[in-house]
Formats: sequence, C-alpha cells, structure tokens
Amino acid sequence: MRVMVAAGGSGGHVYPALAVMEELRRRGALTQVAWVGDPKGIEAKIVEPHPWVTFLPLPGQGLPRSEPWRWPGALVRALRSVMKAVRLARAFRPHVVLGMGGYPAFGPVLAASILRIPVVIHEQNARPGLVNRVLSRFANEVLVSFAETQLAGGRRVRTTGNPVREEIVSLGQSRELGRELLVVGGSQGSRTLIDAALRAAPKLSRLPGFRMRVVVGRSSPASEVRRRLQDAGLAEVEVVDYEPDMARALRSARLVLARAGATTVAELAAAGRPAILVPWSGAAAGHQECNARALAWRRGGVVLSDEELARTDLGDLLGRLWEDPGQLEAMGEAARAAACPDAARRVADVLVRVGGRS
Repeated sequence: MRVMVAAGGSGGHVYPALAVMEELRRRGALTQVAWVGDPKGIEAKIVEPHPWVTFLPLPGQGLPRSEPWRWPGALVRALRSVMKAVRLARAFRPHVVLGMGGYPAFGPVLAASILRIPVVIHEQNARPGLVNRVLSRFANEVLVSFAETQLAGGRRVRTTGNPVREEIVSLGQSRELGRELLVVGGSQGSRTLIDAALRAAPKLSRLPGFRMRVVVGRSSPASEVRRRLQDAGLAEVEVVDYEPDMARALRSARLVLARAGATTVAELAAAGRPAILVPWSGAAAGHQECNARALAWRRGGVVLSDEELARTDLGDLLGRLWEDPGQLEAMGEAARAAACPDAARRVADVLVRVGGRS
C-alpha cells in the first residue's frame, strides 16, 4: 500500500503519524510512504533518519490569526499549496492520504479530495484545531484521540487514541522509574518552564542524588541554561536543544515537568511516567488544558496553569513528590491506566481498510 502522509508544524503532529507508518511497516502492509511537509519544518528533521520515507517538500505557513490584514496573502499561499499538492499526489499515486492536522496537512488533504483519493484524518487534541475542523468535511474517515472530541463527520468519527511509537509503549511494561527530572516544553520549547526550573534549582540541588535533563527547544540557549543550573548547585544536569530519543529520556525519568501537548500527554501515559503538566495558555481553544485534565482526572498528573506556576514554590512541590516514591508510583500507574497503547494499530487498521490493501 502506498501512503501519503501530511503532518508537520510540531512534533505533536509528526510522531503519531510516524508511529502509524512504523506499525504498517511491521505488518508488511506498507510498500511506499511519501511524507509531505515544510522543508524548513521540524517534520523534515524528524523524518530524515528514516530512509524508507520519501520526503516531498511543500513550503507552507499557518494562518496568522491575530493579524487579519495578512489573511488574503495566506489564502493565496494556501491555494498555491493545494495546486502543488495535486501535482505531488498525481506523481506518487497514493492509495490513501493520512492527514494529522496542522497547516502542512491542508494542501495534501484537499488535493486528495480533488483527485478522489481516499482520505483519513486524525485529531490528536481533545479540542480540534482549525485545519482539522475544515478538513474533516472532506475525509472518508475521521479519527480522534478523545471520545469527547467534536468534529464534522457524524457516524464517520471513530475514537482510536493518539498513536505512540512502540519504543515508548514498551516502557509502560515496566513499573520501574528512572532517576532524573525531565523538563520538556514540546518540540518548540517553553521559556516559562525553563524559568520555573531555574527558580526551583537551589532547592532541588539539596535533594540527594538529584539529576535533571532539560530540553530547551527554541526557547533558550542550552549553554546558558546549563551554566545557570550548575551555578545554582546542580552538578548532574544535561541540557539539550532537541531530544531525538524521547524513549531514552522517558526511560530515565522519575518525574516530568512538561507542557500538555496531546502527544506529550499520550507518551507520558503510555510510558507510565508521573508528571506536572503546565498547559500553554496560548494554545488555540485551550486544547492543552483539556489534554492535561484528561490525564489529571485519573490522578496521573498534577496540573498547574501558567499563573499558578508563577505563584507556586516549584522547588518545594518537586521535592515533596521526588521524596515520595509511593505517590510517584501511584501516579505512574494512574497515567498508564489512561493510555491507549494500541492506538497506532487502530489507525493502521483504518488506513488498510480505506486504502483497499491488506
């Protein structure tokens, strides 16, 4: 089966699609995969190490929602994207197109609809993004991670969970936690979380055997954050711009401080890692808040708003959790109970059926 993937803009769109392609490949159902995305986007970086994926560049740009005077130009670019996507789809001749939301999915999914190629879209967040709200009207199948997610499609909407890569799902088979605090603000990073970790560092440095791994993304210079954490007394600290092996990072984690992107939450649940989640207040329609609450109501994580984080003595909160292995283990078990470890298989089943190949 030839599959065209339209996913990019953030790791939260890319990694679930990659998990599904790896599942199809494991079962021998994938003959070719073409990945359409922005050559300057994170999708190009993530896909590059996978030689079995053909990357098809399609430059794009999201809608500047707060700048309506730029919308006409954005519409022109979107139409050009659709026209180029039509040419790419005609050349590749996919049996099915998988759209994962975000602006890189817009052109390829509409192109597939124009060419009458079957389309499956997947929404990772509890509250759907603008692109998927539009594209759901053109899809043969609409898949969602959360049962409460509302999208156009009526009876065609199916709940599959959010696909997670096998190497992370396998972490959930062990109840043993690691030795590090993992701080990660999504693929773009979070200055808010970095600043909070820096404020907490003096108290954390007094915890016996404490270690920290920080993924800064684009939010801060890694060398500067490393220096400031070490100056605060943290000798065992690793700070990186980007973490290519999140399975390794989660395996080493005892506790996680993170934003609440849908894929981050799904990976924490699958790995059974306790977390303090700080939803990004700028997320469209408050979708990160919904993602976080879906995990927290099972007691798999603690949720703090940006405002609460600013008022909270994070060093004290982290310290109390760090020194209470019983609570950490209970939170990990609760997170694991909220996971959908077979989500990649469910999405792959739909692609095989819609694509007409076994």
